[in-house]
Amino acid sequence: MNAERAMGRAMETTAAGPAQTVLGETFGCNAATAAAIAARARLRDHPARTVIIAGERVADQIHVMVDGHARMLAFAIDGRLVAIEDYRRGDLLGEAALFEREAVGHDISAVVASTSAAFGQTVFLDLMTNYSCVALAVSRRLVTRLSRITRRMVEGATLSANGRIHAELLRQAQASEDLTIRPPPVLSQFALKVQSTRETVSRAINALEKRGIISRDDTCLRVVAPHRIEELIY
Repeated sequence: MNAERAMGRAMETTAAGPAQTVLGETFGCNAATAAAIAARARLRDHPARTVIIAGERVADQIHVMVDGHARMLAFAIDGRLVAIEDYRRGDLLGEAALFEREAVGHDISAVVASTSAAFGQTVFLDLMTNYSCVALAVSRRLVTRLSRITRRMVEGATLSANGRIHAELLRQAQASEDLTIRPPPVLSQFALKVQSTRETVSRAINALEKRGIISRDDTCLRVVAPHRIEELIY
């Protein structure tokens, strides 16, 4: 991990404005409830490449990403760096602190300058007890995360490197209405997601482009023939 060990600087104001909007969207609540939740949070700024949650420490805060991009990274047994989880606007970080008093094991660091709304453990548990929208939103997000991690574990055990690349490309493209990934994937980051190397990802994408299965330019990557990518996954 190349992240600096410095932690994000805590602001002395409670979450408000854009942060309150994000919290309202995250928990699916009305403006009054969002304001009450925001009043219990503290905004924290995290410069790029700084640690938000240190893996060797027992976490005592739960964060909601207000802006930016964070990532949990781990080293595989063969020394490769693997992206375990990406976090963006509205995502929860450090939820293990709700019920466990153990170190998380891997750092979560800001990829770019980011902001989070931080809640103490007891504060967040109190919010879950008193606001059903918070408890329901946390449950939904944890189930979604579990499903995503399970899928990646299955793909890692059953698919080849190229199969994982094709599956992830198709998944990202299908997230848009026109099967287009905007901006096009950064190959090094894409490789971390699929537990491969940048060179392998580059060869696979170049091969797809030569066969007319995808098209790409500086602004986007478009899947032209999704059924053909499906055939290449297995």
